[in-house]
Amino acid sequence: MKERMIKETISMMQQKGFTFTMSDLAKQLAISKRTIYEHFSSKDELVDHVIDHFIFQIKEKEKAISANAQLSLIEKIEQILISLPTEFELMDVRLLTELKKFHYEQWEKLDLFLKEDWSIVEELFELGQAKGIIKKIPLPLFIQIYTGSLNQIYDPSSSLKNQDTIGAILKSVVDILLHGIVIKHH
Repeated sequence: MKERMIKETISMMQQKGFTFTMSDLAKQLAISKRTIYEHFSSKDELVDHVIDHFIFQIKEKEKAISANAQLSLIEKIEQILISLPTEFELMDVRLLTELKKFHYEQWEKLDLFLKEDWSIVEELFELGQAKGIIKKIPLPLFIQIYTGSLNQIYDPSSSLKNQDTIGAILKSVVDILLHGIVIKHH
């Protein structure tokens, strides 16, 4: 039941953003609000579980990508950096602004994860630098540039917010960071 509530919450977020109510959720699930509150003490706790679900999905994708022997080192890094939960890829960037506004603690949890959980990427970078595939640049600088880009994308005043999905914008950012803007001539 708890998993069903989380999945429906994600669906409600996609439809209404974070303005949905627990009554909306109960109606959609055809259960009482009391049943929801038996599993979650508040909407914040429910959103917290959704964020945990997203983080878990990202970590699982990262592990699978890192273990995929068919991908080159650069392909692994690229795919990890654009890794998003499936439900999140097509979401509007404005949802992250709403998350920050209405559920700040949960936004902080997601933001902290995006800024600090880099162990797999660190290993791949070190391997790439040892093999001479990746320039010897300070990884903390790369992370700062990447997360700074994310913060700009998530900024409500960003001109990108209405141009594309989170997944599409993220792919463009990673492409620029890893491959630059110069067309290579052979």
